[in-house]
Amino acid sequence: MQRLDTLQVCCHCKLPWGQRLLVMKWHETSSACCYLLTAAQLVLYFSIASVQAGQAEVKLINKLLDGYNAYERPSEDDNSPLIVEFLVTLQQIMDVDEKNQVVHSNLWLTMKWNDYKLKWDPADYNNITTIRLPQKLLWKPDILMYNSADKLFDGSYPVNMVVSSDGSVEQLPPGIFVSSCSIDIRWFPFDTQNCPLKFGSWTYDGTKIDLRIQGGVTSGSIDAYRKSGEWDLIAFPVKRNVVYYDCCPDNPYIDLTFSMKIRRRKLYYLINIVLPCLMLAALTLLTFTIPCEAGEKISFGVTILLSLTVFLLMVAEALPATSDAVPIIAIYFSCVMLMNAASVGVTVLVLSYHHRSGTTHNMPKFVRLGVCVWLAKLLRIKRPGTDLSCNCKQRTSSVGHQNNIELHEYNNLASRSLLTNIKDEDDYSLPSTPHLNGRDFTKTKLRQLGTPPSPDLSTYSPSRSDLRDILSQLKTISNRVKKKEDEEQLIADWKFASRVLDRLFLYIFLLFILLSSCVIMMTVPDVFASSESIADAE
Repeated sequence: MQRLDTLQVCCHCKLPWGQRLLVMKWHETSSACCYLLTAAQLVLYFSIASVQAGQAEVKLINKLLDGYNAYERPSEDDNSPLIVEFLVTLQQIMDVDEKNQVVHSNLWLTMKWNDYKLKWDPADYNNITTIRLPQKLLWKPDILMYNSADKLFDGSYPVNMVVSSDGSVEQLPPGIFVSSCSIDIRWFPFDTQNCPLKFGSWTYDGTKIDLRIQGGVTSGSIDAYRKSGEWDLIAFPVKRNVVYYDCCPDNPYIDLTFSMKIRRRKLYYLINIVLPCLMLAALTLLTFTIPCEAGEKISFGVTILLSLTVFLLMVAEALPATSDAVPIIAIYFSCVMLMNAASVGVTVLVLSYHHRSGTTHNMPKFVRLGVCVWLAKLLRIKRPGTDLSCNCKQRTSSVGHQNNIELHEYNNLASRSLLTNIKDEDDYSLPSTPHLNGRDFTKTKLRQLGTPPSPDLSTYSPSRSDLRDILSQLKTISNRVKKKEDEEQLIADWKFASRVLDRLFLYIFLLFILLSSCVIMMTVPDVFASSESIADAE
């Protein structure tokens, strides 16, 4: 605007153009100098103000620390306790070591008290209301974690103290704390733990320091809590305790106990431990479905037993070596291992039944009736083409079996005929045989068996000794055939008994797995509880 006015003045005046340009440049230079002068004045003003403020803070610190004793308890009345407000902010559950029974957690502590020697009027010190001082320059309560398991015992980081003009002193030290926690593994991996964080003064009793919960709240702060991948935070209550120890029965000691109630997240253990265990238990049932002729029943069961042993060792490595309680998962593993070992034992019995024969074992009556008849009917097991009865050796009517019966009848009749012929000394012809429908039975049977009758029996007259030899040979052959059939039938009966026992043990072990799984699941508290933590609720 000033440049525009100058240009208008120069245009209306009668000066030469060269002088007009000089006037215009002079006006521009003077304007820039004014701007620079104003900026310099502002910088100088703020510099002086900051120097005055810095001098005020230095003056205030010197005034507060002049004659201050960091070892003196800041209480105006020596007989009155100093009120110290305390609060814990849970930032993260870093690790829960079940084997060593310790918990690693990230905590932010808040301690606040009033120091009567650290008061000032902000108007006298350039309106300064708060200052920060190192903790080694001021008195602070010796509040420690009683159940600390850290090598240095105190895991807090030394930070500055915030001092206010009214004399209140506040410190918020963060730290990684290692606390001891009695881990109850009885319901692992469906367990809920209660890990305390016990804070209190180490040397000052209740008559010197009155430790209180900041704000009178009933739980610790979880405003900055970060969720854990293994544990859900269920609650974080706090309780104020007044304890009289044996060393100092006259003076009470005050502590604040913050309890971390955490529940284990089950998904990882369900996928990696429980589900494989259930699968191995189900594979145990397949042992009873493998045919005995395969020769793999025992090796299959032993392989499953070794797999369960490996899983049990993996679980044992993650748990503390304590005899106070046995984990529920270990009990379930033991039940499955016991069932698997029993399956191997009964498989040996089944294979023993399967490979028995008539030359080595006779079938007892209770096996013949109890297993082959009653138990087979109960389990609805039938032999192919055979009806079960009290005598397992009876077969259904078939052409082959009927022919065997007829052959035995013919041999018996022939033997009796020869025996009659031997006793009849005067008759050397073939003896007469019973007639069947008016026809000679012997000739009829011979025709049915494909043996043509002798063309001239009247001319053949065997001696008595020859007939005895023929009779003896026929009896021997008949006995051998009958003995062989009895042995084959007995072997079939033993195999059928082994099949019935296989089916019986399959049902027994299936029922055992279902019952044990249901009982264990119903015994565990909060097994179907939601995994939502209080951090999610808030």
